[in-house]
Amino acid sequence: MAALIPESKIDEVRIAADIVEIISGYVPLKRRGRNFIALCPFHNEKTPSFTVSPDKQIYHCFGCGKGGNVFTFLMEYEKISFIESVTLLAERYGIVLPRYQREEDARTERLQYANQVAAEFFRACAKNARYREKIERYLYQTRGLSSETVEQFQIGLAPEDWDGLLKYAQKKDLSPQELSEAGLAIKSEKTGDYFDRFRLRLMFPIFSLSGKIVAFGGRALRKAESAKYMNSPETLIYNKSTILYGLNFSKGAIRETESVILVEGYFDFLSLYQAGLHNVAAVSGTAFTRQQARLLARFARKTYLFFDADSAGRSAALRSVEYFFNAGIEPIIVTPPPKTDPDSYVRGFGSDGVLKLLDKGLPYLAFRFEGMDFDAMTMREKEQVVREIRSLAGGIDEPIRRDIFIASAAAMMKLPVNNFQPGRPDSKTTPKIPERSRNLNVIESEFLSLFLGQPLLIELARDEISPDDFKGPGHGAIYARMIESYRNSGQINPDRMIEEISDETEKSALSLIATIEWGDIDPAGVVREYKRMILNQKRQARLADLKERLKTAEEAGDRELAVKLADEIKYLLVKEK
Repeated sequence: MAALIPESKIDEVRIAADIVEIISGYVPLKRRGRNFIALCPFHNEKTPSFTVSPDKQIYHCFGCGKGGNVFTFLMEYEKISFIESVTLLAERYGIVLPRYQREEDARTERLQYANQVAAEFFRACAKNARYREKIERYLYQTRGLSSETVEQFQIGLAPEDWDGLLKYAQKKDLSPQELSEAGLAIKSEKTGDYFDRFRLRLMFPIFSLSGKIVAFGGRALRKAESAKYMNSPETLIYNKSTILYGLNFSKGAIRETESVILVEGYFDFLSLYQAGLHNVAAVSGTAFTRQQARLLARFARKTYLFFDADSAGRSAALRSVEYFFNAGIEPIIVTPPPKTDPDSYVRGFGSDGVLKLLDKGLPYLAFRFEGMDFDAMTMREKEQVVREIRSLAGGIDEPIRRDIFIASAAAMMKLPVNNFQPGRPDSKTTPKIPERSRNLNVIESEFLSLFLGQPLLIELARDEISPDDFKGPGHGAIYARMIESYRNSGQINPDRMIEEISDETEKSALSLIATIEWGDIDPAGVVREYKRMILNQKRQARLADLKERLKTAEEAGDRELAVKLADEIKYLLVKEK
């Protein structure tokens, strides 16, 4: 059955789906060392023997012997097929799966073949007499790479010809259309002819976690090029948000050291790896994503952000620091001296010099507050910092991690902890949340309105709240549409949504929701507060139903059912506390 789903898509879902997160939705997990334990959901037991490993992304029960990965858990627990489990997880993590046909799998194989052929071509061009001396001088002398490194990472050259790869690929039974689909060729809008995407560029194959070439990065060798670096576009087999350059080579060392050195570019990675610092990975010019953080969390507990101090990649990674905290990774910021980067630094000071620099790295808050004199700051300046930290804390989903982060910030700024609590309203918004907490229909409407202004916030809700949890007229259908819209486009546009709605009740509800306005609030914190209220309403409704059924069972003398219902009521009451 797996053949019906492209392997690249299965890998994408596997990378995105964290087994601890998934299983904890079914059974309560408790941390024990690096792993988590629980009572086995597949057999009755009094002592926990069910173990989940976040590093290896597997589970195993020492009692009944059942084990597997995130897919097999869902198959076993939900009694569903493999394809259904992949589909379920893809929907949860917003991964769009194509219509599954056998020709789709054939397309995947052809794209992988196209990239392999391209890698062979680029390697051959680098050894061609026309370019060899120049390329070897640049790689070996200017960049200090060894021939072994160049061979291991299959670094090559795209020649300056407009159709060099096209001609070579044709001899390998690859059509221009297939090269275009693989991101290796471009079709001219004017003439309809195809030409090579990469020309006169140093070529770096980008590998999937399983070691297959899925894309390329190209560095310009002409100074006049507008784009110094150019990556393959996303394709059926390449999703840039789920891949880190070099991780297929370094994952073993990262797992062994429980740490990863995250760098920005190809040469940063290659120089560190060549120097013996094998626990390294590179973002290679793309924005760091939530999926990449989860991917690193499989292997590491600590991430050293080792970037050029003035680089755009460093700024982007710092803006995404909540992803590291959410994934359970401690981000350490490492700052090289001015006018140096990881590549030049390791070539100048060796691996020992880099290790000493890593030791001087600062945890995020210490880095953020470095050089700040809080006693000398104005009230407005302090307020801005508090808002920034509060907003960041609001993006940290795990309560313990969030509390530790907040406590550290409060201690450093010598301010009360509650100032940093996500969802804590400012003075001008204090009346709003209490006033909006009584009527369930109003709560749901206002909750949904938050996603119209900031669609990213729906990620804080969709894993815990389903459309079925809404009771107001049309609210469940609207929420489902929002999730679908966000999954497909990253946007939630009420104008477009309302055009697609035929049900008048739903249309009226959405138009009302779109009119709700919010003042100056902490959006993530407010989402969490409303989420808590909705889940509490759901729990209360469930309790009322159980109590009514318990009364009926007791009156009918059904002792077995009464005991079962009483136990469920007790569980919900304990959970509520």
